[in-house]
Amino acid sequence: MAWKRVVEVIVGPKSGEGFKIDGLKIAFSIEKTDSVEHNNTSKIQIYNLSKETSDKVCAEGNHITLKAGYSDETVAAIFFGDVVRGERKKDGEDYVTELEVYDGRSALMEGHVSVSYAKDTEAKTVVQAFLDAIGLPFKGLDLVPNGENYDHGYAFIGMAGDGLRDVLNKFGLTYTVQNEMLYIIKPGEAADKTGLKLTPETGLLTIPQQIVDKTSDDDTEKKAANCWKFSAMLFPELIPKAACKVESSTLNGEVIISKSVMTGDNWDGDFKIDIEAEVV
Repeated sequence: MAWKRVVEVIVGPKSGEGFKIDGLKIAFSIEKTDSVEHNNTSKIQIYNLSKETSDKVCAEGNHITLKAGYSDETVAAIFFGDVVRGERKKDGEDYVTELEVYDGRSALMEGHVSVSYAKDTEAKTVVQAFLDAIGLPFKGLDLVPNGENYDHGYAFIGMAGDGLRDVLNKFGLTYTVQNEMLYIIKPGEAADKTGLKLTPETGLLTIPQQIVDKTSDDDTEKKAANCWKFSAMLFPELIPKAACKVESSTLNGEVIISKSVMTGDNWDGDFKIDIEAEVV
């Protein structure tokens, strides 16, 4: 049975050796979506680090791995990313080091390309070039059909992520970056099957409710088609575009997650995921 909470932060250069922070109060809030327009983000608060250690943690270019779980079960990575802002401030009797971290930010922001291909170049060749420029591990390249060519050639100058989206759109595909893995996907389909079945006995914390779509006070409330929200225990597999099963009094079936907000604190307060998902 899940009991004692564990939160760890591993800090250091992405390609070098880092150091682990544990045993202190650590709180976090992580927002992940399936959008290709926005990075997944995390805010991490580490209490009562020394000023020297805090300065090391906040250094520009640092890479963060955030792990969380329960000491009697599993402690797993729930967020990977790059530090974009860090500061140390006083909060009552405590000194809090506060970090803002983006998932996959450096790979997408640094992946600037200038490419030009002759006529009859295969589209999959262009996709592979963009993936190489981004530099993240990836899944789903097999969804790009073989034998599809650019009859008049192809040229692009800009961010590799934008170029990748441009080529994938040609085939009705898109992509998402989750935990520094790039998934090429079909809209409306899952990138991964978690194998999880959420019930009140296995980690479902709230009764699923259909999401109401109301854009102004004058609108008549209406339920968004097939969209639901609920909370669950902190399972790291529950990320956007992952599929899981839900069994409850209001919802029974497979869903694909569109948004997950993880909040946790190894001392007190929340330790959960708030999920928005669409029924398959």
